[in-house]
Amino acid sequence: MQRTGPGRIILFRDRLTPEAASVKGRDLALLVALGAMWGSSFLFIKVAVGEVSPAFVVAARLCFSVLTLLAALPLLGRFAVGRTTGAIPQVARLWRPLLLLGLFNAALPFVLIAWGTQFLPSGTAAILNSTVPLFTALLALALPFSAGERLGLLGAAGLLLGIVGVGVLVGGFGGLAGGRPEALAGAGAVLVGSVSYAVGGLYAKSSMKDVPVAVSAVGQSAGGLVLVLPLAAFALPAGLPSLQTLGALAGLGVIGTGFSLLLYFRLIANVGPTRTSTVTYLVPVWALLYGALLLEEGITARSVLGLVLILAGVAGVSGIFRIPHKKPPPAP
Repeated sequence: MQRTGPGRIILFRDRLTPEAASVKGRDLALLVALGAMWGSSFLFIKVAVGEVSPAFVVAARLCFSVLTLLAALPLLGRFAVGRTTGAIPQVARLWRPLLLLGLFNAALPFVLIAWGTQFLPSGTAAILNSTVPLFTALLALALPFSAGERLGLLGAAGLLLGIVGVGVLVGGFGGLAGGRPEALAGAGAVLVGSVSYAVGGLYAKSSMKDVPVAVSAVGQSAGGLVLVLPLAAFALPAGLPSLQTLGALAGLGVIGTGFSLLLYFRLIANVGPTRTSTVTYLVPVWALLYGALLLEEGITARSVLGLVLILAGVAGVSGIFRIPHKKPPPAP
């Protein structure tokens, strides 16, 4: 199981062919493009919540995502991610677990992140959202079906670095935006959304091992949409949103959620899930750049330091770095 950008839990086995054992130049370009797409989600959210409610933003996002994935189902088979025929009947048969996955992996975190981004720079929200692997590691230690997992020395150090990175962003010397209560509440909402992603990822790992990729992708978005529609119905905009907001909503659902999954599937087929998961490190970087260039948010020393510490923590808990062990001398 691999967790990628916002709200995407996909199940794969990391079996690489010799041709996919290394990341080629084309695949590296696709990896950078995927980071750019998922990083754009925070830009689109920031633009959209300036005019419409977070619940409406999430409903529109999931609606565009479901339509994009349904239209692209024939392409998924070409990307070698499993059979896509009969995906819709399987979604209907597995509606209970998919609804639960849609809650923890789409509806709840999407709403929390959209609400929190109202009061935060989009790049800061992306950095805080990159803490998902840290929360996953903590929850995996506590849950019985993950009791065999151990962090080790580097994992524990990674957790500590991640906590320090979060503290740099939201606390100390006035915290975000001079310690404004709404900014601190927004940061808390994004972090709770990250916890929800971690819960959804662990649930998918334990309960949806044999569910095809197309079913989990479509079912998760559809389940989240069903859950968030009642909230959106009570938060409809008074009038037709502006073209800028409509474009942001479409971009969020089609590019930042639906179409980016197709690119992710292609990378999974080419280089495997382990190498593809390195996109986690690109998403907040792209989000910071978008915020600085398009929203004039600026890049502060605090945000850069927090980003470095959190990503170093993620590297520690995910096993990117390992302590070398001396090999025993050969037997005589």
